[in-house]
Amino acid sequence: MKFLRNLQSTCLVLFSLAVSFLWVGYANAETINVEKLKKSAVKANTEVLMAQGRAGKAENKDIVIGDTGHFLGDFDNLTRLMENHETPLTAYTPDWLELAVEHRTRFEGYDHGFTRAISNGDDNQQVHQRTRFLLGINRKEALGFTFELTDIRAPLAHYGQASSPVFANHFDFTQLHVNMRTDNFFRTGLPGKLEVGRMVMDFGEGRLVAGHRFGTLTPTFDGVQLTVGEGDKGWGLRMFGTSPVNRRANELDDFSPVTFFSGAQITNRNYHWANFDVYWFQLNEGHKNRQRNISTPGFRLFAKPTTNLFDYEIESTYQFGEVNNNNYFAHRHHGEIGYSFEIAKMPARILYLIDYVSGDPDPNKQFDFLFAKRRVEYGPTGILGIFFPSNIFSPAGFRVTLKPTPTVSLMMSHRAFWLADKRGAFVGTGLQDTTGNSGNFLGNLFDINFRWDPNFSYLKRIAFDFGYTHLFKGDYFDKVQNGIAGGSDTNYGYTQVTFKF
Repeated sequence: MKFLRNLQSTCLVLFSLAVSFLWVGYANAETINVEKLKKSAVKANTEVLMAQGRAGKAENKDIVIGDTGHFLGDFDNLTRLMENHETPLTAYTPDWLELAVEHRTRFEGYDHGFTRAISNGDDNQQVHQRTRFLLGINRKEALGFTFELTDIRAPLAHYGQASSPVFANHFDFTQLHVNMRTDNFFRTGLPGKLEVGRMVMDFGEGRLVAGHRFGTLTPTFDGVQLTVGEGDKGWGLRMFGTSPVNRRANELDDFSPVTFFSGAQITNRNYHWANFDVYWFQLNEGHKNRQRNISTPGFRLFAKPTTNLFDYEIESTYQFGEVNNNNYFAHRHHGEIGYSFEIAKMPARILYLIDYVSGDPDPNKQFDFLFAKRRVEYGPTGILGIFFPSNIFSPAGFRVTLKPTPTVSLMMSHRAFWLADKRGAFVGTGLQDTTGNSGNFLGNLFDINFRWDPNFSYLKRIAFDFGYTHLFKGDYFDKVQNGIAGGSDTNYGYTQVTFKF
């Protein structure tokens, strides 16, 4: 297949460029601030040894890979690297300044389309690039500042992605906010943080609100956010009032004066077997072509994955209000049971998943997934994005995660999908049969991802991702709208290189 041959060629080119780029970069960097780098390396090595010692005393109870709802690259790992001084640029800066750069290039393509716009027999390919510049000033002090500039482009694409705000956003601010911190918020003994400006937000496992992810979108918000307590320890509270940012491909993004997004979440992590989040999000949109007044309450209950023990997660979300002056009610439910173990000292994890998201023949009454991510549970996004969390029923899903070495991760998953309401739209594809005569079986999705994070020599600042996805099309595609998206199954592949400095 043409796109798979291109995939192989591009992979070799990206690998060669990566090696050359890192060799030159590190050769020039060797002469800069060597003493500071030595001290940083000694400190980092000491911390690693101490962590290994603690892990040994704890009998290796916690497994990092395959955590509840987690997929590598979904969340903002760059911030963690910067805060832990694991990026070389931070080693050159004073203690009050944090600096990091990330660049990601991905080639992806698929054959035999599955939508009205790109139907059976049509292919789609693109090269997608995302570059992020992240800067922090006194971020852990009483008064700090966070700045992030992101450049997103699709230089090579088949269907005009380069000029679409879904795939492109040239040199714009994804974060620009002031941070105010205290260790004793109103004498409660709890830490507090107030953020004012433009920000990226993640809540829970990102099923409603998530920031940086595998796909091409990074939702951003202008407003205020208050955090009290520590979200991963004990009790925590988050409240925010924002306006979602309108993304533009070739112009500066701006906020929408007619859209307001607010909410609150209470979390507790005191019980290993019963951690929970309770939340309420409110979206009020008064655009002349789209009016939404949606309340979204919900809860999430889960146990943290632990070696040789079962764990679980349950999340239920409800929505009610008005959409385009019509009464609205929808709901979404996710469940999973997992087990973490070791095979010849190799961490492994297996999950069984089930999802139900309500549907309706009226497009105004479909579940609104707000600003959610989808990669971990619904397959690759980017130019693919077959399934959305709306009008979907998936009672049989499995995911296996393996970590053969500390630098290699492997994920495999298989899920079967049906429409929750066979008269409703297959969201995101432009396909719908209001009679229901096309049935509701959409097919099976097989997905595999391989990731390598080299931790030696000049390759320690680079990560490689390779993936393949196959959609076994169900009979729905053969029947709906004269079978324009039916016929052969869809094959998708990608190769991705990420630099972190």
